[in-house]
This record gives sequence, structure tokens and C-alpha cells, in this order.
Amino acid sequence: MIYIHIPFCVRKCLYCDFYSITDKGKSAPYIKALKDEIASFKGMHTSTVYIGGGTPTALGEGLVEVIDAVNESFVFDGDVEFTVEANPGTVNEELLKKLRGKGVNRISLGAQSFNDNELAALGRIHTASDIFHSCDAIKSAGFENFSIDLMLATPYQSMESLSYSLDCVEKISPPHVSAYSLIVEEGTPFYDMQLNLPDEDTERQMYYYTTQRLHKNGLYRYEISNFAKKGYESRHNCGYWKDCEYIGIGAGAHSYFGGARFCNAPDIERYILGEGRKEDYTQISERERKLELFMLGLRMTEGVLYNGEFKDKVNPLIEKGLLKLQGGRLMLTDRGTDCANLVFMEFLDD
Repeated sequence: MIYIHIPFCVRKCLYCDFYSITDKGKSAPYIKALKDEIASFKGMHTSTVYIGGGTPTALGEGLVEVIDAVNESFVFDGDVEFTVEANPGTVNEELLKKLRGKGVNRISLGAQSFNDNELAALGRIHTASDIFHSCDAIKSAGFENFSIDLMLATPYQSMESLSYSLDCVEKISPPHVSAYSLIVEEGTPFYDMQLNLPDEDTERQMYYYTTQRLHKNGLYRYEISNFAKKGYESRHNCGYWKDCEYIGIGAGAHSYFGGARFCNAPDIERYILGEGRKEDYTQISERERKLELFMLGLRMTEGVLYNGEFKDKVNPLIEKGLLKLQGGRLMLTDRGTDCANLVFMEFLDD
């Protein structure tokens, strides 16, 4: 699995805590440094590639250069899943056809909402109309596999406005939807703002309403926040949840490879100079790996295979009705899904 980070954005959203910058003047030297790092993995095999950000499509033709470098360096195993993240207002049919011609076969579109007042409150650069135009371009360019991101429990969002956004999703009929509840992270502009947010009970109501609506339209929940028609699950993201190894390329990108975790520094200046690579190198013990597999694997509705390990952690969660055993697999109950983070924290080592 390969992840490539493009940190450039037209404008940084008010809730975003990913490493991103708005100074595209550094894009040319960044692309050169990115191509150099990609070339350092020449001959490596992979079954998925994911180019995220930031806003990769904000690079325009520069993104095509990055994809060419990927195609020249990596060996693709079988039917590779090649995803590029995009934001409405940064794509057109011409660019998308170029990406399709270079082997990209999946687009992940950051829609977030179909209500313009909610988009403005999030600091997004696009309107609902832009989302429809972008989806038309995605389909016209030949992409059958694409995903739409939605955000729940955002400023000014109501059950009525969420229902309207889901009506719009139904019109577009994507084979995959990611629906995440807003988390206000420290260090973001939202953290220091007085926000008009739905309360916790309404947030849970929004989540289950979204689940029901998407299921009614043939998108089943395969992970806490991800829904897909059969065969359109994100193979790359499933790899994370199933504890597969991955290489992260670019400033701020994280890797899990050779039994260790490491990252590139979230500093574009250092990255361009070839510095800050493979920092925070931490070897993962077998116990830590197994505990992380529980934390990640329990996000999926299929859960994890269970052979009786960590009974001191598992049994109390079963007794509280947060986990259940079914067909030899351990999985979250509905109640456990409601407080999933508390369940996952139980698998942090003492």
C-alpha cells in the first residue's frame, strides 16, 4: 500500500488538522522532491495507491507528473486500486480524463455538505452546485468507482438540512460514501471559535439516520463511517483497518513498514531539501501489533477473528454490551459503535 501526500490547498478549512499549506509557489520544488522519494522505492510492489492531501487536484498538471512517477517506479500487483482525492471546484473533465488515462481508477470527492451555508461555515471553497458539476465531470471522464465525503454534526446542520444533503447524494448515486462526524481538534481555527453545533444526542440521531438512508439506497456500512455498494469498498482504507503495511511519501506522511512506524516531518521546506525523512522511528512489539489490530479491526462491521486473547480487556466489554462474539469474530454492538473510542481505548497497552 502506497500513500502520497500533496499538502497544497486553495484555502485551509477551519476544521482541518492535516498538514497542508496554501502557498502553491513551492509546488514545483515539492513535486521534484516527491518524485525523488518515489524513485527511491523503484521496484516495490503494491496493490493500492492513494494520493491524498491537502487537495491533490489543486496541482493540476503537476499531479499528472506525480502519477507518471508512480507508474514508472512501482510494480502493480493485479488489479490495483488507484485513488486520487479531489475537491469540488478543482476538477474538470479534461484533467479527470488525463488521470483516468494514467491509470487512476477511483476518485474521492470532498463534498461535505450540499447546503451552501454549512459549506461556508466549514470554510470550504465550493458550493453545492460545484459538487454536482464535479460529479458530472467524474462520470463523463469514465470513473465508475468514486466516493463522496459527507460531514455530520457541523455548524448550523439540522436533521432537515442533512436530509437534503442525502437527497442530493441519492441523485448522484455514488457507489461509496464516507460520512464522518465533525471532531473539533486542538490547533484548528474551530478550536478557538464559539460554534453552533448539534448536541451529542442529535449527532447520534444524524449518524443512524444517515446509515438508514444510505442502506435504503444499496450502500451498506462496512466500517464505522464508510458505506459502499458491494464490491466498491475502499481496498486501501480496509488495508489500514486490517493492519497491512504501507509506505507514506511526502511531507507529513506516515509509514508502517518492516514492523515499525515512522514518518516524514510535516515541514515542506525540510522536505524539499531532502531532510526530515523517516523520523520518529518506532519498532512495534508483537503485543502492540495485536492490540492495534483490535483497535483498527473493530472499526469494521465484520470485526476481527477472535481466539481468546486479551480476555482481561475483551470480557468486560462483552459484559457491558459493547462487544459481541459472532461466528468466531469479535465486533462492536450498536451500543459499542456509539462509544467506539472508549472501546478502542481499552486496547491501549497499560
